[in-house]
Amino acid sequence: MVYVYPLLPIAAGSAMLWFLFRHLRFSAFLAVHGERAEGEVVGYRETKTSASMIVRFSTPEGREVHAAHENTGWTASRSGDAVTVSYDPADPERARIVAAPWLTSWVLVMVGVLGFALVLIGLVLAWLAWFA
Repeated sequence: MVYVYPLLPIAAGSAMLWFLFRHLRFSAFLAVHGERAEGEVVGYRETKTSASMIVRFSTPEGREVHAAHENTGWTASRSGDAVTVSYDPADPERARIVAAPWLTSWVLVMVGVLGFALVLIGLVLAWLAWFA
């Protein structure tokens, strides 16, 4: 059983890095192909496992869009806050808040550092358990 324990931090760190990579990939897509619009936070949607902000904005064609934004900043935002949204022109519901007074990137940095640290710890434990 000792031989399996190093896999736990490796799996947890890899999952964190996968979520971070997915987030950064979508951000890169929006930076290249996305359009920006001014919007506002109009509410929140909560489930047992997640919470997200509902953001309202209008496309240049005049279509009003309500998009869910999953972010850790949902506790800092207030209904009515003005935000800047970047969205996929082909599917405007795929949107992400890119500018807001409470928006910060320290959580992404923390997830990345913690993910790498867990993988590194798992690799050290694996080396100690399997090869030393």
